[in-house]
Amino acid sequence: MSSSELLDRSGQQAPEPPRGLWHHRDFRRLWAGQTVSLLGSRVTELALPVTAIVLLDAGPAQLGLLNSAQYLPVLCVTLFAGVLADRVRRRPLMIAANLGRASILTAVPLLAWLGGLGVWALCAVAFATGVLTALFDVAYQAYVPSLVAKERLVEGNSKLQASRSVAETAGQGLGGTLIQVLTAPVAILVDCAGYLFSAVMLLRIRTPETPPVRPEGARPSIRKEIAAGLRMTLHSRLLRVIMLHASWYNLLWDIVLVVFPLYGIRELHLGPAGLGVIIAVGSLGAFGGALSAGPLGARLGVGRTMVLGMVVASAATLLLPLAPGSGSATGQLLLGAGYVLNGFGIAVFNIHSITLRQATVPAELIGRVSATFRFLTWAVIPLGGLLGGLLAAAVGPRAALAVTAGGLTAGALVFLCSRTAVRS
Repeated sequence: MSSSELLDRSGQQAPEPPRGLWHHRDFRRLWAGQTVSLLGSRVTELALPVTAIVLLDAGPAQLGLLNSAQYLPVLCVTLFAGVLADRVRRRPLMIAANLGRASILTAVPLLAWLGGLGVWALCAVAFATGVLTALFDVAYQAYVPSLVAKERLVEGNSKLQASRSVAETAGQGLGGTLIQVLTAPVAILVDCAGYLFSAVMLLRIRTPETPPVRPEGARPSIRKEIAAGLRMTLHSRLLRVIMLHASWYNLLWDIVLVVFPLYGIRELHLGPAGLGVIIAVGSLGAFGGALSAGPLGARLGVGRTMVLGMVVASAATLLLPLAPGSGSATGQLLLGAGYVLNGFGIAVFNIHSITLRQATVPAELIGRVSATFRFLTWAVIPLGGLLGGLLAAAVGPRAALAVTAGGLTAGALVFLCSRTAVRS
């Protein structure tokens, strides 16, 4: 199925609208708010481990614990967040989550100034913001179809994914510079400002949100509503295949996220700014992937495009452990190429995976299906963080990256052989 052939939920092909989303004022507000808040989030994503390494002299095991604390809320609240996102309007949930995250993150610079900052305090902040992030992300994916017409979902997700992909790399490049100039705890205040800006943009949206579907009679229990989302997701062979390989990728990619800062700072001697720049160049590939997702989907089909994205993203990590030390030009070229290709591939994969769910799942179940998909594919991330710390401590950062890259590539080759995904 090509991206231009996505059907609406009545089974009819949606007509092509006369104008794109550049002319949709409320979508532009959502897009702007997301772009700024995501840039800030990536600053914090780098600032928290750098704070632990530089100020608290944290080792690999403590960094793995910190990373796990950030993603552990996926196990705790995501499925409940899906029920909530299907019961109430989603935009107010997103606004509340942004305001909460801005408030919680201010604790890091305050504790640093008061001399009370420790690894456990960083873990507590990471966990609390992770809870609100889980709520926001589920509501966010469920909210987009109520703002954007079905026939514009690929375009909307491409634009939003472009912001996300660029932010995940360029934001860390910005973060490296801010950390070096302002120190890591102060740089986190940039993230607070981003969340506040996003909340203001969401408040300015005027498009009425479709009210949640009210069941006739007594409302089912939370357990039954979660079970309905699980059934809808797990009974789809296509979603099961995608979830399996996305989970494998997330597990191993989180090892990369934990190990790469140690590898870059302690073995390659890049420094915080150099580390951020290497990661930032990946935004070129991520942005290119977001721009290419639509044309590639129309030409190759959604399934083949998803598989292509996963193969490119995974195989690109093989370049990372090949970099020679001492900050050589060859090493920086290999690292940059790895991040560019990884960003391109994962952006292409994510856009079509999300669009398929939004276009085919009934509106009253989008929140729960999105939550189920997120739960099952993100539940492995805390384990990846712990494995990354243990693996780096046992064999060293470079060898840990090599083993992880091999696992990612093997998983992508299995995905390539999946007839269900290729034919979707």
